[in-house]
Amino acid sequence: MAPGDSIPVLGDIFRLTHVENRAGVMGISILPLWLLTLISLPAVAYMLFWLWRRLPAQGWMERLLPWILGGAAGNLWDRVTRRRVTDMFDVDIPDIALGSFQLERWWVFNLADSYIFVCMIILLVLGFTGRLDEPAAPLPAGAEADGGRE
Repeated sequence: MAPGDSIPVLGDIFRLTHVENRAGVMGISILPLWLLTLISLPAVAYMLFWLWRRLPAQGWMERLLPWILGGAAGNLWDRVTRRRVTDMFDVDIPDIALGSFQLERWWVFNLADSYIFVCMIILLVLGFTGRLDEPAAPLPAGAEADGGRE
């Protein structure tokens, strides 16, 4: 697909649309590429360090941070190696109008963006409800809580 091309999957509700995002998050141009990359590098390094120091803890942060880290690292890899991130998921939402802000479709995003977005929403909800420090659900049988570390 060429940039801008779109393929309907579920009519107009869900499409695959090729967007090359050079300076933003979820298709929103908010910062120049170099600045976004400069911010992402230490953020990914810090998340890795923090997670390594906390394991084998079983809290929500230790369960959700790897998904955020994976999404951030994936987008960072694309920015460093390709100088852009390819977004493709194009979802229709009910129209939103807040003053001069108008949104008729969600911003085009990729899988990494969705990992970051969904996990951050979960963390915010857990934080506001005071449940962030509670233990997360148990790991499935046979899964190692410490990833094999001793």
